[in-house]
Amino acid sequence: MKVLEHKPRLRKICVRCVAILASLAVLFVGVFFWLGHEDKQYSEFLKSGANINKFLKAYGNEMKAAVASQDPENLLGFYAESYHSPKRGAWKLGEAVDVNGVAHSVLNKTDDADFRQDELRAELASYISGLTSVERIACKINLAEEIAPGDSARITVKFVLDGIDTQGRVMQDRFFYRWWLSSTESEHGWEVLKEELLQDAEIANTRDASPKVGFERLNPADAGIDFVHRRDPNLDPDAPGVQLKFAVIQHASGGVTTSDYNDDGLTDILFLDGVESRLYQHAGISGSGAVSFKDVTAEVNLAGIGRAHCGLFADFDNDGDKDLFVSRYGVSSQLYVNEDNKFVDRSAEWGMDFLGPSVSATCLDYDRDGYPDIYLAVNGDAVNEVPRVPFFARNGEPNRLFRNIDGKSFEDVTEKAGVGDIGWSLAVCSGDLNGDGWTDLGVANDFGRKNIYLNKGDGTFSEIAKKAGTLDFSGGMGIAFGDINNDGRVDIYTSNIYSNQRWLGEKAALMQYVRNTVRSKWLFKDFSEFADIYRITDGNWQALGKMAGEGNSMFLNNGDETFREARESCTNRAGWGWAVALFDADNDADLDIYAANGWITGKKQDDL
Repeated sequence: MKVLEHKPRLRKICVRCVAILASLAVLFVGVFFWLGHEDKQYSEFLKSGANINKFLKAYGNEMKAAVASQDPENLLGFYAESYHSPKRGAWKLGEAVDVNGVAHSVLNKTDDADFRQDELRAELASYISGLTSVERIACKINLAEEIAPGDSARITVKFVLDGIDTQGRVMQDRFFYRWWLSSTESEHGWEVLKEELLQDAEIANTRDASPKVGFERLNPADAGIDFVHRRDPNLDPDAPGVQLKFAVIQHASGGVTTSDYNDDGLTDILFLDGVESRLYQHAGISGSGAVSFKDVTAEVNLAGIGRAHCGLFADFDNDGDKDLFVSRYGVSSQLYVNEDNKFVDRSAEWGMDFLGPSVSATCLDYDRDGYPDIYLAVNGDAVNEVPRVPFFARNGEPNRLFRNIDGKSFEDVTEKAGVGDIGWSLAVCSGDLNGDGWTDLGVANDFGRKNIYLNKGDGTFSEIAKKAGTLDFSGGMGIAFGDINNDGRVDIYTSNIYSNQRWLGEKAALMQYVRNTVRSKWLFKDFSEFADIYRITDGNWQALGKMAGEGNSMFLNNGDETFREARESCTNRAGWGWAVALFDADNDADLDIYAANGWITGKKQDDL
């Protein structure tokens, strides 16, 4: 009887279980098809974006041809016959202002006139008539505000032209437009329906022109410098037996530093290299002004230094001359003590033979004992790892702080000091950010954030980047401290990636990354990093995609351990950034910026 009494209950439980399983199956199938639909939508979005960039590249090429022929007619083929821009207004360069010998002018909208093909033709003709030749044009998507694949798009465009104007001046135009596009069956694939000039605090539509270049380029060979950089053969994926999970690191070795190592009053040059670093001693300046250098690498006992990234000259033993520390990737770093202008390897003896993927380094006296200490940027294990989580990779190896003990040895105080950042660090710097007399630290991480460590004066540091407003998520490559605006406070300038593919960081692409992650093991493996991203961005994680491609950043010191990003400085668009340096290029008592940039051409020559 009891068994019979339980049968209806068991039957109900079974029915409910079947219903739940059926619902889960329906949900799973629904999610599967939804993911497939979204994947297809993203694929179409990606294809349209790539085609638009090809359209823009063709436009740039045609602009160059139009300048050469002084005829804008073929350029009009990129605009729809029905082109109509209500209240577009004429765009004209304002009166030039002299800035240290450079004529600086701004492109402005001067009225609210409607523009059609005839008005556009006249303006294009006027523009190209002011140019005699074009050296280079870059015309790329700045932001994809809206793309309806195969139909229409609204984008902002970055237009950069380097050339010579009719006065024979070297010049560069940097303009930003908003274009409304329509897909067509023509050879270009798209056409411009209407446009407007972008004008806001973060955009600079400018022309800079100068009668001559500011620096004279010397032929290094004429000065006795025959150095040619070679990458580390141990990081060459094309070499037999070399296997790298993160092959991009093959391009990272090498650097340059200058110092008067022999105290003769002339600045010498050390080139760091993947195979053979070289030291060139300044040999003087002739009566005609010719500069000459002499390779003294072997003479001073520095032969054989390969796999090198950074060189620091400093008086580590306080004996009045300059010693040398060299960071090296995947092999022991080296410290050389200067003894009568010959370098003696004291790496092991002084405890500075650190083995790891070391890249850059900075000197500082963090404990104010009078001896220079070393903070070392340590990257990740490119052989066995890749930077996980594109905007917040935290699987690198810890940076290291080495304390100088009485000029005789070093000790690793990283853990005690709290500065063992585990991003894929590429650059570090030091300076007193809050004016308390104690030297602070800055870290630029590739595939991640910046770190700012405030020196507490007790041998420990406090990481304050979020509070300071300097997280600056991106592909961090360089960082420099200096008083940029001459207010007596130390500011920060960082180099990142300014990507012509920033549109790939917008919502459609970011959500595709989320979908891919959900379908992989990385959702669980990197869950703590995802949680940290959500926390550190206060939930605004979707902004990371655009932020990561915005380029270099300038942060001005507010004087209260916080910083304001000076977007109005328009110093962010410096290409694919690498190292940065602040120096007074024109001897006018303020700091100028040198920002190295560039990248390699892909094996596929028509890459974006």
